[in-house]
Amino acid sequence: MNDATKTLLHPFETGMLDLPESGRLLALNATEALVRGLKAASVDAVQDFRPEFLKIERTGCRVTPALDGDGYALALVLCGRHRQMNEHHVLESSARVKPGGLVVVAGLKTDGADSLRKRLKDRFEIEGQAAKHHGNVFWFRADGAPAEKLETIVVDDRYETMPGMFSADRIDPGSALLVEHLPKDLYGAVADLGAGWGYLSVEIAARCPKVKRIDLYEASHAAAKAAEANMKRLAGAMASTTRWLDVAAEDPRERYDAVVMNPPFHTGRSGDPDVGRAMIAGAWRLLKPGGRLHLVANVHLPYEATLSDMFAATGLSVREAGFKVLWARK
Repeated sequence: MNDATKTLLHPFETGMLDLPESGRLLALNATEALVRGLKAASVDAVQDFRPEFLKIERTGCRVTPALDGDGYALALVLCGRHRQMNEHHVLESSARVKPGGLVVVAGLKTDGADSLRKRLKDRFEIEGQAAKHHGNVFWFRADGAPAEKLETIVVDDRYETMPGMFSADRIDPGSALLVEHLPKDLYGAVADLGAGWGYLSVEIAARCPKVKRIDLYEASHAAAKAAEANMKRLAGAMASTTRWLDVAAEDPRERYDAVVMNPPFHTGRSGDPDVGRAMIAGAWRLLKPGGRLHLVANVHLPYEATLSDMFAATGLSVREAGFKVLWARK
């Protein structure tokens, strides 16, 4: 159980707050540990990130990737790293809870939970708060007012993204470097792993005339929806599918002539090269014999050994501006 989840459960475990005797609970940005810690069968969990979604699903709890209900007796909100999304989640929760029901919010100090409380105090009367487990938790009564929709962000005058997504307001420089060094003779079926909002796939569709199909795989549900929309609007002539899937743990049972990716390497605020290594293993599974992987990574990430252990041949395409583009052949 991470510290943010412990902080959110703290007022219930210490008797500062009681769970309602009836009605359903909303848990936004939920974790498996939070669902288990509530020890209640009446929780509707919301989790956009596929790996955590699957963990919650295995508990038997009802879980969805996006909000779809209202009339809740109580809402619990776990803050993440994105300030605007934290505030939006709190206001969405207030709109989904019956007026007068509690909204309980918690997050790590490094995620700005205390500054979020200070920003909200002009609208809501904060009934209580506590600091515990390197985090802050506070609660207030829902007012039922509808939350404003998040505004779409337009990148490079054509890609549409949303707040909270990776590189939501600009083309990621690592991805741009990978595009510039992809072979123009890519062909057949291509998989884009960790596709984000679809930049790599749109560019491949425009630059590689021998590619016949591109399938996009993304672990964030919101980003997958954005990628699907960007592909339809900007590369509609290319055959493609977009799937919300964890390629490190789930096998789509498709095989490809090439895989491209800009793998994430963070879990929360901590760097974790194992995330990229797991995605490299996923790429190996998806490739046909002789198929090629093309990936970009920060120069310090030790992926070369993983590639050499798994693939028949590997190499460096370019090292530039803190990034490296690597290739491997199965």
